Amino acid sequence: MLSSQTEPIPANLNRLLAPHGIGYRIKLLSQLLGRRFQERLDPYRLTPFHWVVLCCLWQEDGQATSSIGDRLQQVGGTLTGVLDRMCDRGLIRRERDTQDRRIWRIWLTDAGRQLEDILPPIAVEVREAALQGISYAEREQFSDIVDRIIANFANTTPVSPPEGWQSLLAPHNLGYRIKIIAQLGTRRFQERLDPFELTPFHWVVLCCLWQEDGQATSGIGEKLQQVGGTLTGVLDRMCDRGLIRRERDTQDRRIWRIWLTEAGEELKTTLPPVAMSLAQTMMTGISTEEQAALSEWVNRAIANLSTP
Repeated sequence: MLSSQTEPIPANLNRLLAPHGIGYRIKLLSQLLGRRFQERLDPYRLTPFHWVVLCCLWQEDGQATSSIGDRLQQVGGTLTGVLDRMCDRGLIRRERDTQDRRIWRIWLTDAGRQLEDILPPIAVEVREAALQGISYAEREQFSDIVDRIIANFANTTPVSPPEGWQSLLAPHNLGYRIKIIAQLGTRRFQERLDPFELTPFHWVVLCCLWQEDGQATSGIGEKLQQVGGTLTGVLDRMCDRGLIRRERDTQDRRIWRIWLTEAGEELKTTLPPVAMSLAQTMMTGISTEEQAALSEWVNRAIANLSTP
């Protein structure tokens, strides 16, 4: 048997399930943007986190490490090792603040400044690859909606990015802001899942099985990998919780299939409304038409970046 008969999820909640939900797709877009940018940075032995540090310093040299650390933390990075490697590469230097010796400030070297002529065009190239087929007017609307979603999650007032060359740099460029949405969305969802002792990765597995029970582990693994997760430990913990069970495929004993237990099935009535609550927070003040447009643009960008 390849699938079990389960009660269908109401249509208004079904659209929230991974991989269809806008949260999952924004996370996927963020992952794809990060991978494409990393590929383009590889020849320079840099990462997107190094890019964030350089962007900060190109706009204001001599910033305190705490300020740069805040920018990295917004997109899931930490200062640990990043500044050390950049110092070793001769891209930056550390100096104590002249007024407060407890504070370390980061300054660009000549080598770090020279990258300002090289790296921003690469960021533009990645952006154009993602937004191919989306008009400039639509891009402005896309950017505006992104800012409003960030404000909804952070409970702040939307701030429009600057005009000109600074709009290409973190924290103003679209890729950085999409990454912020992915990070904030994951944190807010985790907060809502904590009472159930679940994570967003458990949610992805459950969504897969609510839509088609008895899937092969490889299929579920692909969905997790798309948003930065792995099967390692996730299925074990869900088995220990009594939410799923593993069985060998009856036709091919090399394949393991994952099935919902009654406890896992019961969560189908509990968790989708939790996701709905988060989606409503995310889309506060954003019209139905704007939500539809956002969904279309995200899908188009995913398709663009999924093409080799």
